[in-house]
Amino acid sequence: MERVVETDGIRLWCETFGDPADPALLLVMGLGARGTTWPDELCRLLQEDGRHVIRYDNRDTGLSSRVDFEARPYTMTDLAQDAIDLLDGLGIAIADVVGASMGGMIAQEIALEHADRLRSLTVIMSSAEPLDPATNTFRGTPRDPQLAAWDAEQVANPPSTREQRVEAHLDLARILSGRLTAFDEAATRAVIEREIEGATGMAPASQNHILAVFASRDRSGLVGSITVPTLVIHGSDDPMAPVAHGRALAAAIADSEFLLIEGMGHELPPPALPRISAAILRHTAR
Repeated sequence: MERVVETDGIRLWCETFGDPADPALLLVMGLGARGTTWPDELCRLLQEDGRHVIRYDNRDTGLSSRVDFEARPYTMTDLAQDAIDLLDGLGIAIADVVGASMGGMIAQEIALEHADRLRSLTVIMSSAEPLDPATNTFRGTPRDPQLAAWDAEQVANPPSTREQRVEAHLDLARILSGRLTAFDEAATRAVIEREIEGATGMAPASQNHILAVFASRDRSGLVGSITVPTLVIHGSDDPMAPVAHGRALAAAIADSEFLLIEGMGHELPPPALPRISAAILRHTAR
């Protein structure tokens, strides 16, 4: 079921699966990506085991509000408040929260600022470290050469048409994929084309989200105060947020669980979905 929640001048689109009487599970997606980037198969697996699954578009993506970042700048803390406002609009008092990539940063902020609204926290392929605007890398992490080359190409030859945007994001997805499975260009292209809306595409959302990440606080010294049950999932082949970031996050949060998925990159590949869903279901059931 699709719904729209409006609060503080921000319109948030969401899609829900399952019985609202079941425990709520909020899925928070990453930089520039729509909520529908959460695979349908993962949502189905979670719903079939008795979860009321909610995926939504962060501000500046999909069917949610676009924001003039210069006039109304925001940070991960503000995006965490959006998530809470969404839960309020849906009449949900408490939820299991799962965040991927930048969504994992938002999920950390929910746990730090709104601990009473979480039943549990799951962070996938993310980090508590800040990004350095000068290098576009996490503190102390060398930039992956392929990602650096992709960044340079976007600056030198920014895509100006829809097809160029599709090709640019297809190239990025190929770089981010791990060795767990062969890169499926046709399926990935279909997802990217579904994600790009109209003439504006994903570029504005990506740019605003990058600015928001740069403007956000360093959480590495704060996440140790998180007390909700926490699961950290990370792929061994992640070039965007190397696995050391997931290990460090899990080490900083007392009694957290760390799950390494060998061969997974900065992605949610189909072969990993049964293992990811099983881990989330086990974690949220405890």
